[in-house]
Amino acid sequence: MSPYTELCQTMEKLSTSSFLQFTLLLNLIAGAIAFVLTIAASYALWKSRVTKLFHINVIIIFQVHLAGFFIHCFNRIILHASDLYRYTLLDYCDMPSSTTRCFAFRIQYVYGLWLVGATTVPLVIERYIATIKSSSYEHIGYRLGIYLALLQVTIAFICTFIAFHEFSFDEPTMSYCIGVKFGEFNNAEIVSLVNLVVQIIARICFQFLFKQNEKLRSEQLTSTLSTRYSLEQNLKSIEILKCFANLQCAFMIVHMVLFVYILQSDADFEQSTYIALVELNSPHPFYAIVSILAFFRTVHSSEVKLKKNLQNHVNADQNVYFENFNKILQ
Repeated sequence: MSPYTELCQTMEKLSTSSFLQFTLLLNLIAGAIAFVLTIAASYALWKSRVTKLFHINVIIIFQVHLAGFFIHCFNRIILHASDLYRYTLLDYCDMPSSTTRCFAFRIQYVYGLWLVGATTVPLVIERYIATIKSSSYEHIGYRLGIYLALLQVTIAFICTFIAFHEFSFDEPTMSYCIGVKFGEFNNAEIVSLVNLVVQIIARICFQFLFKQNEKLRSEQLTSTLSTRYSLEQNLKSIEILKCFANLQCAFMIVHMVLFVYILQSDADFEQSTYIALVELNSPHPFYAIVSILAFFRTVHSSEVKLKKNLQNHVNADQNVYFENFNKILQ
């Protein structure tokens, strides 16, 4: 049997797999919803009243995070829509995709994911600086946010390069556009494991910073209202970011555990089933929907708590300030 004929038979099996078609359609719908939601979230991030809780530097970092979801979902929509189109309307032998085309879309698909995964590193750095400079951080501009966003972009670029630097162009076509080699644990998965460790460390760091800010708040009850506002803002920001880190960790743990299982069970599955399971185990559009909605819901709740805490500070006994002022004069 010639390689061309074998490829045609492979495409027949893939295109007639109901499980694979269902998986592609499900991810296509989720990708379209997440794509629209990402645009709406980007607008809300800059215009919504509730996001004023965050410093401009946090907003810049989260905008890059949303851009990652945008890039991923856009390319995923194109890939899944084109797959379903070819499976429905083309002849089996005309269905294979160009390897160059697959590479072009998959590298953007993965780069978007790494922009999302790299978010926690600049956030930890930004909140650490906000903690040690709590008395003046409110007045710091957006330059730090730009530098940290560039760090985020650089991390994503390096991880994507590692994942794709061994991508093979030996064959002119591919039966399915996928970066995972069947039955192999490659560089992409190794980097993903490192990313999982980073997410866990980031979650621990957020908890440490939260405790530090609670300690600072208790020690600076007699400080200026501006300083206490910065501390309250930092506490609420870190509290929200802890929830964000929890989601990232939970998603990565489930993703990696299931991926290892699928990888080890490769010989037990048909190729179409294996591809469908790999796609189902990459539900990043669903994660985008859940994380964005959870983020804005948590932000709204935290804003209400912050206003209540600040009102308590405003209503505090002002004699404390006069006592401190008299001490300075003496």
